[in-house]
Amino acid sequence: MVRQEGATLRLERLNRVRLVPATVPLLDALNARNDDPTRFEELIGSPAPEGWPEFPESIDFTLTHLQNASEAERPWSMQFFVDQATGQLVGSGGFAAPPVERTVEIGYEVAPEFRGQGFGVAAARALVESAVSTGEVDHVTAHTLPGPNPSTGVLASRGFQHIADQEDPEVGAVWEWRWSRPSDT
Repeated sequence: MVRQEGATLRLERLNRVRLVPATVPLLDALNARNDDPTRFEELIGSPAPEGWPEFPESIDFTLTHLQNASEAERPWSMQFFVDQATGQLVGSGGFAAPPVERTVEIGYEVAPEFRGQGFGVAAARALVESAVSTGEVDHVTAHTLPGPNPSTGVLASRGFQHIADQEDPEVGAVWEWRWSRPSDT
């Protein structure tokens, strides 16, 4: 019985993140936080965590993308990660682009105050499940800095395999990771 309770607890922790798709109004409000600090909070239902986003350039990139994206492309963009239990925004991430050859790339960040609490693993799981549920994805990739770090731990725990070392023009050496959907045969 204890084992079953432990499995239930692990499942609850993995299901703890709700994905909220980024929209133009949400991103506009996020960019305007200095002028109107409450608008983003009203729209998302939570204050923005301290130190988030770590990569604010992704907000402008996503905003431009959403303004020019087709209806079919919009779901393959940024997602906000909201704690199911508290409604608190804990991070963001999403998809680099729509799937190509049944493969999509994910990325994610968890706000500093929520790191080490399982939100990264839960967010990675939610992103993979969201992608696979479309019927358009069999493989998910991600990139991390090389060497053991929290992000490599997140991906390994979700069944991703380190498949290649690469050179990224912006950050230097990176590891490429891949998850493949189990075959139905």
